[in-house]
Amino acid sequence: MRFLFIAPFVMLSCVSAAAAQPSAAATSSSDLRLVVVITRHGVRSPTDPTELTPYAAKPWPVWEVPPGNLTLHGATLMTMMGASYRAHYAAAGLLPSSGCPAADSVYVWADIDQRTKATATALLDGLAPNCGLASHDNGSAEDPLFDPLPQIAKADPATASASVLGSVGEDPQALLAANADSFARLDAILGCGAAACRRMSSVPIALESSRATGLAGLGGALDLAGTAVEDFILAYADGKPLSEVGWGAVDHATLLELTRLRSLRFTLTNEAPYISRARGSNLLAHTLATIDQAATGARDEKTRVPAAARFVAFVGHDSTLGALAGILRLHWLMPGYQLNDTPPGGALVFELHRSADGAGPFVRLFYAAQSLDQMRTLSKEPPQRVAVFVPGCPSFDCPVGTFDRIVNAAIDPAFVGPW
Repeated sequence: MRFLFIAPFVMLSCVSAAAAQPSAAATSSSDLRLVVVITRHGVRSPTDPTELTPYAAKPWPVWEVPPGNLTLHGATLMTMMGASYRAHYAAAGLLPSSGCPAADSVYVWADIDQRTKATATALLDGLAPNCGLASHDNGSAEDPLFDPLPQIAKADPATASASVLGSVGEDPQALLAANADSFARLDAILGCGAAACRRMSSVPIALESSRATGLAGLGGALDLAGTAVEDFILAYADGKPLSEVGWGAVDHATLLELTRLRSLRFTLTNEAPYISRARGSNLLAHTLATIDQAATGARDEKTRVPAAARFVAFVGHDSTLGALAGILRLHWLMPGYQLNDTPPGGALVFELHRSADGAGPFVRLFYAAQSLDQMRTLSKEPPQRVAVFVPGCPSFDCPVGTFDRIVNAAIDPAFVGPW
C-alpha cells in the first residue's frame, strides 16, 4: 500500500456493463489509435505479516512468497488480463490478431517493487506471448512517476492536514460511530476482546503526517481495518481455502460488506483534492503527453513512450488509481465491489480515438477489472468494463482539446518533473 489521501466529491453517474464493448458509451464511430492502461499490480501477499498480529485472536495465514510480493496465482491472473487486453484490442484493430506485435507498438513501464515488475512481466506474457517483449522501470530506490514526493517537491503539511480533516468534520472519531456495525462485524471475526489481543475499534483514529513528504492521512482503527479487510480480499482472490479467509468467517458477501471500511479509508487517504494533486500530477501529466503525442503524430519529449506505441501500460498501485480518481473527480462502480474500488489488477483505461466524421480525436475512459470470484477461480471469462465519465467533458467521448484543458487545470505543475 502507498500513503495517500482524499475528500468526497459529488457522485456522478457511471455506466455499468459487464464486458462492455469499446462503443458501449460512445456517441460516435471512430478509429482506435492508442490505449493507455494505468493498472494496479496483481494479487500480492500482505506487506507486513506482523502488523495485525496484536488485533487477531488466531494466527494469520502463511503465504508462499515474501511480504508484498506478487503470488503465483496473481501472476497467472495478470497473464490472463494481458491476454484479455490482446483479444479485446485485436478485435478493435489496434493490435494484430495473431503473432507478435511490432516491438515499438507496445510499451510497459512499472514501479520499482517486485509486485509491480512481476505484474508487468505477466501482463506482457499474456499480451504478447513468446515475443520477447520486456517491461521498463526506473531501476532506482524510488520512481517519481509514481511517487513524486519528496523527489520533485514536498507537500505543504498544513494544506495536506486540512485536506484530510476537512472531509471528516475535523473529528476523525466520528467515523467510528458512523461505521459502528462494520467495525463490530470485523471485531467479531478477529475475535479479540481479552487481554491477549485488542479490538481494532478501540484504537483511536488520528491524523498522521509524514515529515518526509508533507502528506497526511488517518491512522488508527480505520487504517488497521482497511489493512485487515485488504488481507481478507487478497486471500480470497488468491484462491486460498475459505478456512484461511478470515478463519472461515468471511465469504464473498461478508467481504463486500467489510470492504466499506477499506473503501472509506481509501477515499479519505487517497482522493483528497490537494493530496491527489500532489501524488497524481506527475503521472497524469506524462499520460497526457503520451496521449497528445499519438493525437498529433509529433514526438513529445515529455514522455518516454515511443511515438509508434499503440498499447501502453503503467503498472502501479491502488494508491496510483486513487490519486487519479481524486485529481479528475472520477467515479466507477462494478458489480460485487464498492464505489471506486481498486481490486488487484484493476485499471483505468484511456482510449484515444480518431473520429470517423473528421471532427477530431477524442478520449474515452473505462475502468476494467476481474471480479473477486473470477480471480479466485481463475475464470477465463473476460474482465468487467465500465465506462467512466470525466467531469468537464461533453459526454463519454471527450475531444482531445477539452481533455487537455481539464487535465492541465487539474494537475499542479509544482509536482510535475521530467520523466
